[in-house]
Amino acid sequence: MLELTRAPQSTRKEIVTVRRPGADLALHVWRPGTLKGAVFYFHGLQSHAGWLWEAGPQFADNDIAFYVLDRRGSGISDGERSEIPDARTVLDDYAAAIAAVRAEIGEDIPLTLFGHCLGGSFMAALMHDPAFQVPYDGAVFCSTWLGKLHATLSDGERAALAADNSTEPWDAGLESADFTDDPKYRRYIDNDDLAVRTLTRRSRAVLLRLEEYYMNAGRELPDVPAAFVSGLTDPIVDLDDAHKTYIEMTRGRGSLHKFPTGKHYLFYTGVRRGLVNWTSAFTLLPGLEHRG
Repeated sequence: MLELTRAPQSTRKEIVTVRRPGADLALHVWRPGTLKGAVFYFHGLQSHAGWLWEAGPQFADNDIAFYVLDRRGSGISDGERSEIPDARTVLDDYAAAIAAVRAEIGEDIPLTLFGHCLGGSFMAALMHDPAFQVPYDGAVFCSTWLGKLHATLSDGERAALAADNSTEPWDAGLESADFTDDPKYRRYIDNDDLAVRTLTRRSRAVLLRLEEYYMNAGRELPDVPAAFVSGLTDPIVDLDDAHKTYIEMTRGRGSLHKFPTGKHYLFYTGVRRGLVNWTSAFTLLPGLEHRG
C-alpha cells in the first residue's frame, strides 16, 4: 500500500515521502504555478535530487512539474549506501513513485520519463518490465550508456559477475572533471557528502540484471516519442555503442540530439537552459497531440 506524507518546504519546492517496504524514499518536486506537463527524472550513480537545484526551478518556470526520486540508498532516502537492492525492489520503488506522480497530475497531463547516465538504464529496465503499467507520454535518455556491461564484458565475465554476491567495494572511477569544466560544480561534486562513489560487487550484479530487462527484451515499448540526448562527445559514455542499443530498443522510432558540450553532466554546463527548454517542449508536444 502506497502512503504519501508531505514535509512543507517552499511554495516552489517540496519533498514528498514515498513509503515503501523497508524504506522511506524522498521524492523531490518543483511545482509550477500552472501545470501543463511533468517530468520524472532518474538520477545516476553518484548524483541525487540535490544536483538539480537549478534545473528544477527552470522546469517549473516552463509550467513543467519536475519530480526527482532519491533512489533507495541515495540522497536523503533510506537504504544502505553503496548498495543497490535486488532488481525487483528497484523497479517496484520507481513504479510506485511514478504511479503516485500520475495520480497527482491526472491522466491528461503529459508525463515524460527522463533518465540520466545510470538512471537511463534503470528507466529502460522499468519501461520493459511487464509489471510496469503506468502510462507515460515520452522518454528521454540523457548521456546514458545503454547496455554498458553487455558491451564491455565477455559472456564469461558477465556470468561471473551475475554470480558475485560479495560486498567488496567497486569504485566507478568517476571524476568531477568528466562531468563539468565549471569550478563551482566541480567543488560541489568533490565535496558532496551524499554522493555514492562506490558500489558493492553484488550491486553491480544487480545492474547487469537490470540491463537484461531491455537487452533481452520480449516486451514491445509503447509507441510514444523517445529521444537520446548528449553532448557532442562524452568522456564516460561510448556514444556510438549507446546509440546502437537505443536504436535497437526503440525499433528505430526515436531521435538523437546533441548539445554543444564535451562533458557528461549537461545540467552543469552552458547547455543546461537549452536542455531544460528542449525537454519542456518535448514533453508538451505529445500532450498537445493527445488533446488534439
